[in-house]
Amino acid sequence: MSDPLAGVERLFALTICAYRKSGMDEDTYHQYLSEKHAPLLKNLLVHNKIVDYTMELCNDSAKQHNTSETKQMIGQMFPGLPESNVADYDCFIHIVFSDVQDYINVKNDPHYKQAVVPDHANFADGKKTTMVTGWFERHVTGGQATVAKSGTEINGLSH
Repeated sequence: MSDPLAGVERLFALTICAYRKSGMDEDTYHQYLSEKHAPLLKNLLVHNKIVDYTMELCNDSAKQHNTSETKQMIGQMFPGLPESNVADYDCFIHIVFSDVQDYINVKNDPHYKQAVVPDHANFADGKKTTMVTGWFERHVTGGQATVAKSGTEINGLSH
């Protein structure tokens, strides 16, 4: 499996910690994001050199569930973890780019302003949603350790 990020110097990421709008059920939220909102963005992101765009639907019955069963799973991974330490977001959206200007270009595009921004009212709770930014590093891809910029393994086994 080839790594689409191989050779990229340094990447930046925007992570949106999203909540669905009040009254929208989990299945409808997932369906809307995947089938209506994401298609509004895909070509615009590609056109503006966005490297990666993913959604992790946290409470969705078709993806990752935040149900009693999965709460038990997290309890197995982290015994004694208080329930208050388990995030209650509905979705994490990751947008990865090599230059912050690429994402600014997305936001300045007329299609983004006229179609994408107004669409948020159809599924998102903008008052609860939060965002975080930072450098994006990929250490394992496809079950394989990735190679650091200097050519050394970054999993700590080879230097």
